[in-house]
Amino acid sequence: MSDCLHCDINELVRERIEGQESVDLGDMVARISESLAETIMLGPKDQWAALTAEAIRHLGQTMLEDIEGIESSTAH
Repeated sequence: MSDCLHCDINELVRERIEGQESVDLGDMVARISESLAETIMLGPKDQWAALTAEAIRHLGQTMLEDIEGIESSTAH
């Protein structure tokens, strides 16, 4: 494990799909979303909406940065 959680998660995902002929990315995204929801629910219930909004905001920002070729603040 590294000091970077997102790097560790991405490495785990890559290992999971490496060498497979086909990957159901829809199912993988759904499972990762379930994990995100469960992580959000570790927080106080009154913060779930704000945490969900932050997750969606960050998802959109990360995708826009990639589309526009801008280096993400979390890129390594």
